[in-house]
Amino acid sequence: MRAEHDGAHGSSRARPALAAAPLTLSGAEARELVRRATLACLAADAAQTLATERLLAEAQLVCSELVSNAHRHGGGLYWFEARAHDGQVLIDVGDRSTQQPRSPRRDATEPGGFGWDLVQRLATQVVVTIHPDGAGKTIRAVIRVR
Repeated sequence: MRAEHDGAHGSSRARPALAAAPLTLSGAEARELVRRATLACLAADAAQTLATERLLAEAQLVCSELVSNAHRHGGGLYWFEARAHDGQVLIDVGDRSTQQPRSPRRDATEPGGFGWDLVQRLATQVVVTIHPDGAGKTIRAVIRVR
C-alpha cells in the first residue's frame, strides 16, 4: 500500500506481487491516499476550486467502489496504490479473484450492483489485468485531472 507522487515523467516500474495476506487498509484510508494523489496533480492548477471538489469526490468514489468490490467479490484487498502521474491519478487495486468484473443484472428494487458501472463512467480509463497461475487480478482506474 502506498501513495506517491511521480514527476511529470514518472519512471516505469515492475508491478509488485500481491501481498501474501489481505491488507488492513480501510476504505477511508484508501480514499485519503487518493485525495492526496489528486491534490498533487492539482497543485499547479489551484484556481479550479469547484472543479477540484468535484474531481476529488469522483476519484474517491472510484476508489471506494474498487476497494469495496475487492472485499465483497475478490476475496479481499491484496494490493493498493494511489499516485499522481502526468496530470492523472492512477488507482491500482489488487485482489485474489481471477474473474473479470461485471455489472450484475439485478432487480431495480434490490440495493447495490451499480459500482462497476460508476467506476467505468467516472474513470478516464479502466484496465483489468488477470495475473497468471490464478494469482488474482489488478484493476487500474485512471482519473484525468488536467
